[in-house]
Amino acid sequence: MNTLRKRIVFPLVVFVCVIGLGFAARKGARADESDKPDVIQIHLRDFCDPPTFNQAVGPGTCIGSGLMPFATFLAELGEEKSVGEWRFNPNTIHVEEGTKLVLVNRGGETHTFTKVEEFGGGFVAPLNAPSGNPVPAPECAQVLGDGSLVPQPAGPDNLFLEAGETEPGPTIGDGEKQTRFQCCVHPWMRLVVNHKHEEHQDHR
Repeated sequence: MNTLRKRIVFPLVVFVCVIGLGFAARKGARADESDKPDVIQIHLRDFCDPPTFNQAVGPGTCIGSGLMPFATFLAELGEEKSVGEWRFNPNTIHVEEGTKLVLVNRGGETHTFTKVEEFGGGFVAPLNAPSGNPVPAPECAQVLGDGSLVPQPAGPDNLFLEAGETEPGPTIGDGEKQTRFQCCVHPWMRLVVNHKHEEHQDHR
């Protein structure tokens, strides 16, 4: 009888130990994953038609397979103060401190991903007033004595992405309640980053 009991009890003990170890390993893996920072892709989009954009603005302005003619682009900008196909996607996110952004230019034009204190115009003057942004954001453009605009130099907070490029973007730090980014070419292309830790503090 004792021998039979040992034959039954011992395998059960081994089985329970194996299950327990497996559960602990899975729990540890989940903890490790939760410690890893989140990564969010931000897509920079447009739909420029290469022949008409390059003829109007200059060779190499637009590449790819977009189908919106330059005249249609200007007409929509004048009516709507933005062009829907030119956008950051997503345009609003809620993130924890340490979240890493990855920037993917899915359009045919060069765009910037620029951190700004307040949204404003960019360094392409003809696109500022029609989009309702007559005053350039200082992070985007320098205003010269004759009123002309020149781009601010590229840097960690002012990234230039050519068509088709993927670049590591900023890491969201422990800062203000919101962080704002915009394109300094097409100033209606915008992203608002809401910091979750600030939201939690607001509800205490």
